[in-house]
Amino acid sequence: MLDSADLSGKKVLLRTDLNLPLRNGRPQKSLRFEKYVQTIEALSEQNAKTVVISHQGRPGREDFKSLKDHRKLIEDYTGLEIGFSQSFMGEELGEKLKEMDEGDVILLENIRLLAEEMKNYSPKKHGKDLYVREMAEKFDLYINDAFSVAHRSQASIVGFPQHLESFMGPVMKEEVNNCSKIMNEFDNGVLVLGGEKPSDLVGIIKSNIESVDKVLLGGIPGELGLMIKGYSLGEKERWIRERDLDSAEEEFRELLEKWPGKIETPVDLSTGKGNCMVENVEDMTWDIGEETAEKYADMIREADSVLMKGPMGAFEQHPRGTEQIIEAISQNEGLTVLGGGHTSSLIKEFGYKTQDFSHVSIAGGAFVKYLSGEKLPGLEALKKESSR
Repeated sequence: MLDSADLSGKKVLLRTDLNLPLRNGRPQKSLRFEKYVQTIEALSEQNAKTVVISHQGRPGREDFKSLKDHRKLIEDYTGLEIGFSQSFMGEELGEKLKEMDEGDVILLENIRLLAEEMKNYSPKKHGKDLYVREMAEKFDLYINDAFSVAHRSQASIVGFPQHLESFMGPVMKEEVNNCSKIMNEFDNGVLVLGGEKPSDLVGIIKSNIESVDKVLLGGIPGELGLMIKGYSLGEKERWIRERDLDSAEEEFRELLEKWPGKIETPVDLSTGKGNCMVENVEDMTWDIGEETAEKYADMIREADSVLMKGPMGAFEQHPRGTEQIIEAISQNEGLTVLGGGHTSSLIKEFGYKTQDFSHVSIAGGAFVKYLSGEKLPGLEALKKESSR
């Protein structure tokens, strides 16, 4: 167990997640950033020599950036002096490691610059990647703290446990423990599901539909549900189909037909022309409507437990529906869980603290897949290493 390990003077390879929202091309602090950086601080305090692996964005997209600015962000937040290495192996990294004192931290450049990192290979195959083998030789142990990317079978997630004594980091451990608790204690609860991708939610609905009281749909999933029920959403319907956000339409149709009393869709929507009942939509829709927000909030306050994944609409410019739902969740005295990058980032924006809820997950895809009963490659790789 990492808790009992003596890290003083040990060369530690830490996989974390510093994939941050950007503003004018520069990374911005978030709840995810704060949680993950606390692990970097803790390792420094334990006198480990820590080298941090992370990524920003995905090749080919606008958010694919160097981690040089992230280094400054970490320094400003922690007060630590953070080294930086553009090399992932070879003499440069080796020399930097030799120069490290106990408690020092070095951040590596965006790991997704390496083509091997983006391959969806098995742990065994990734364990043979050149950079994994060369880097592993330089370290005493590996820590994976990046729960938010644990659902990806990428080299920095599953390759190093093939070579190094490996541990689950504190953020990863907290997330796994809380997600396990949710799965065991979520009977008679309410699922509040929104966001932009209905396809991401099929698994979590199927896995929990029999045990929950209600599934409350908002965002694109709620609008797709309305389309399936025969309502015309005009411009928004075209917008959804043009972006293939209706790819899970048949699976949603089956769920709605099988569980009509459990799955709720909006009764009204907020549009460019104001609040509108779903049978009278004539303009672009942006959020759940006032009646829907009140109806959902009443159900949430009375529920034994609540899990929310994804905002109720285009929250950047139209936050009201999402804000009302989060307010109702904060008033529930049972088990309350919020998950997903967008949802967790709204906590501070709406004036709440993480302590106002039972658990606020900083993960999106991994959170959904875990609660859908799927195995996460990052966790499985750690389990296999610990059982050797």
